[in-house]
Amino acid sequence: MAIHLLITDSGLGGLGICAGIEHALRTSGAPAGVRLTYFNAWPEEGVGYNSMPDAAARVACFDRALDRMAAARPDRIVIACNTLSVLYGQTAFARNRRLPVTGIIDQGLDLFSRALAAAPSSRIALFGTRITIASGIHRDGLIARGISPGRIAAAGSHGLAGAIEKDMTSGDVDRLITEGVAQIAFAGRGRGAVFAGLCCTHFGYVADRFRAALQAHTGQPVRVLDPNQGLVDRVVQELESPVDAGPASPPVVSVISKVRLDERARAGIARLVADVSPATAAALSSYSHVPDLF
Repeated sequence: MAIHLLITDSGLGGLGICAGIEHALRTSGAPAGVRLTYFNAWPEEGVGYNSMPDAAARVACFDRALDRMAAARPDRIVIACNTLSVLYGQTAFARNRRLPVTGIIDQGLDLFSRALAAAPSSRIALFGTRITIASGIHRDGLIARGISPGRIAAAGSHGLAGAIEKDMTSGDVDRLITEGVAQIAFAGRGRGAVFAGLCCTHFGYVADRFRAALQAHTGQPVRVLDPNQGLVDRVVQELESPVDAGPASPPVVSVISKVRLDERARAGIARLVADVSPATAAALSSYSHVPDLF
């Protein structure tokens, strides 16, 4: 049975999730005909969703992208992006619900709330893009699950995802991480462990640098919580029954982008995902540039 899974992000952060899904399906013996399409929903050269003038413009842009994704006739869309997962609920596409869509927000809330519940004296610092943090979706969700507001701090890091994608070894990445961490201030003086909750799929690429910076800032041991693997596990579990039979064959991966992808950025991300999924790294190296994609 042929299955087409479309994975999208506003950039290349979600490629780690694409790689994880490909690896899990390949090693579990997925049947022939499984296709993974990575759809880079970055809207324009030099203009990301966080740079758009207002929420209406962001939602309209993502709606156009979703319509184009649906035209590719996938069996499911996976939004491997916190920013786009926040915007999704405001789209006409979501209201019409034409096909199954899985976002990453719930994976983060599940992971963060479990860790906080298991360590009652712990606190969490949430890091994401400006849109994600300003929405309050993770903070509000944790409070709704019984976590005290005083245990939660958050920082929006504008430009960090783009800097990571451009060159994650650059000093700009360290500077933006440091600036984000400096915004973290908890209510009261806790002495328990501190969690770094990553609310942007790009941030997993530099998780160790977040840990080091937050540990220096708080003087407390820090554990990074990254929901990316949780999203991989959920998607694979949801696909388990339809891919449970038939002759095994590695999934076919392709990458498509409206904006031209910098060669250095592609090489850097490809190196990070190659050990998990050589097919995903190869697809990024030979991506399709479609200027009128959406």
